Amino acid sequence: MMHQWVVSPGKLNLFLYVTGRRSDGYHYLQTLFRLLDYGDNMKFFVTKNGCIRLFNTNNNIISNNNLVIQAAKLLRKFCFRSCQKKPGVDIILHKKLPIGSGLGGGSSNAATTLMILNQEWRCFLEKKVLMRLGLMLGADIPVFINGYSAFSEGIGEKLVSIFLPERWYLIIIPPIYINTTWVFDVYRSAFNYYSPYRSVEKLLNTPFSNDLEPIVKNMFPEIKKYFFYLSNYASARLTGTGACIFFEFYNRYLACQSQKYLPNWIKSIVVRGIYISPVHQILSKIKI
Repeated sequence: MMHQWVVSPGKLNLFLYVTGRRSDGYHYLQTLFRLLDYGDNMKFFVTKNGCIRLFNTNNNIISNNNLVIQAAKLLRKFCFRSCQKKPGVDIILHKKLPIGSGLGGGSSNAATTLMILNQEWRCFLEKKVLMRLGLMLGADIPVFINGYSAFSEGIGEKLVSIFLPERWYLIIIPPIYINTTWVFDVYRSAFNYYSPYRSVEKLLNTPFSNDLEPIVKNMFPEIKKYFFYLSNYASARLTGTGACIFFEFYNRYLACQSQKYLPNWIKSIVVRGIYISPVHQILSKIKI
């Protein structure tokens, strides 16, 4: 049984480019995902009562619309459709990644749920099948199931794992919730321009940027103020559709020293970029 805490990692988008749009409204992206050694904590208790329940650490039930519940139900429907007696699970979630922050908390939680329950319910689906299920729920979920920092294109289904040199990140967490759908709606209505499609080799050797950053700054003046203030310290970038802003450093010492100069009213964390997801490291040790 998976009764130990599992770290459901966050991510940064080191760059993000919008390269087009499908007829169904989904945008084509090229982005570089960096997994982090910082995330939410999850614990799983398989049950025989057929119920799928999600609790926070205060033992309060979380909404059934949560991506974690959707992920568990999707996996169970896929694997136990013809079974009369279906497995259940109680999941405890300790949130550390802010909602609407661009750090991928919801997507990571859903991916962790699919991976852990794939083992605990003895589904034993291949990774590529889990990734397809994850894509049905959200474009960022497959990268967490893949389990490595990666270059992604298309709508999130095309992934190439990339080993990146060790870096540390100072992440600023504004007290703002940003809905990804809003940002893409504004981008679609306000912009007719898309970034050119480029090879991953070219992108990795081009200064990184985020096509959605100007949109977010215009939609949320508070974010623009953060960027203006933080420009006194170093070059900052937005992750995903925001709201978090990050700086990259070669080591922990430099990141922590820079954090000390920030005023107390700015919430921030210092985290390390990692190559392999902690969920994958745990699953590799499980004996079924």
